[in-house]
Amino acid sequence: MTPVVISRIVDVINSKDEAALSTMMTPALASMYTSALKQMSESGYDIKIDIKSLSNVKVGGTSIKSGQPKAFDTTVPFETRSQRFSYYGAGPHIIADQKIPLSKDMDVSSELPNFIAIYKQPIRLEFWSTAQARVAISLSQHGKVVDQDEGYMPIVVSMASPTYPQISEAPTILSDGQIMYIGSDPKIPFEWRVSDLFLNITNKEIRAIEKVRVL
Repeated sequence: MTPVVISRIVDVINSKDEAALSTMMTPALASMYTSALKQMSESGYDIKIDIKSLSNVKVGGTSIKSGQPKAFDTTVPFETRSQRFSYYGAGPHIIADQKIPLSKDMDVSSELPNFIAIYKQPIRLEFWSTAQARVAISLSQHGKVVDQDEGYMPIVVSMASPTYPQISEAPTILSDGQIMYIGSDPKIPFEWRVSDLFLNITNKEIRAIEKVRVL
């Protein structure tokens, strides 16, 4: 799946197809790339990317985000979100819970989430994969090539599922990538969307959460 996704991303960026960006990417990532491509276009720049080859494709890791979608909406500054939500967990496995105002005689531990109730929280599944790519890039301005380069580089692509109302409604992802639902048919159709490239958004989010997480 990863080679196909990378190829499609490159095609969409080269064609500056905003509609396709919004279809294949999460809103936060689509907004970031749409804005960047618009700024380049307004300055007369055009970029062309050519993936010559892909090798050593493998899954890099997985993550689970549990809590209200607004807690993980990276279009909103983290400083704003952290005023409303408390964050728990470590690394890519994060729980967000609505903050409870503490009175003077309340123990801080009372703010910790009810871990049984977490199973009723919205949940989103993510994974990222890596590949070694030989890439040729050409940058032009007003139709004239101003820079070009070719070489090998690692590419990291992150994919996210829809947000499900609770963990019992989320699918199980099998080792071969197939999706299996336990119990009733899904109310929310499953699809992967590209949620990050090169872990730029992910790493920034993890660093911010590490500074404020409760446990």
